[in-house]
Amino acid sequence: MKIYSFSGKGNREINEDYYANIEFCEHSSLHVIADGIGGYSYGEVAAQTAVSTIVNYLSEKYQVPDIEKNIRESLLQANEQIRIKQKELHSKLGATIAGVYINREIAYAFWLGDVQIFHFRNQELLFVSENHSLINEMKKNGVVSSKDIERFGNIVTKSLSGVVFEEEIKISPLKLECNDCIFLCSDGLYRRIDPRLLISQTNSELDEKMKAHDASVEDNYTLIRLIM
Repeated sequence: MKIYSFSGKGNREINEDYYANIEFCEHSSLHVIADGIGGYSYGEVAAQTAVSTIVNYLSEKYQVPDIEKNIRESLLQANEQIRIKQKELHSKLGATIAGVYINREIAYAFWLGDVQIFHFRNQELLFVSENHSLINEMKKNGVVSSKDIERFGNIVTKSLSGVVFEEEIKISPLKLECNDCIFLCSDGLYRRIDPRLLISQTNSELDEKMKAHDASVEDNYTLIRLIM
């Protein structure tokens, strides 16, 4: 597998995105991006806390066979650590997150919020994660206007924010084949660039493209590209 990662702060003072790529063994790895929730304080703390907790938990449990249970438990642990940070800092903080746990020919995709996961095969989009957002909830109930999108477009309905989860966290197993491409992107990237345009670019071409966007992108932006 070939891995490319990049994270930029765009026109923000600090980068509140955080990511990790961890190889557990020859056939098992974890790739994850967290994005500190806008409007809250300490976004960078929330994102790093979320990723570090998930990485640490799954690093200890990767030999335990129930992968989906392990992922859910790692997210519960991350949510609890966010709650603890809130008490320590006397402030609201939280993060949206998305990741894939790859075990042999299966990628277990998980997400909360609006960091997205894309799965391509031969340039064809096979899977995209559905954002947990107020706009998506509104679309299910009727027509959404451009004013609605402008007003509510950045509001997420699920995240790691210390609040007890009301539903079981969804995990989507994705069957992988050779040369499949998986993207994980924070919203600062996919709202500006169509990921399918980045599938065939070399790492150096991607670096050049990502750095060129740093001055023009309003938000932090992070990309992980995996080619099987």
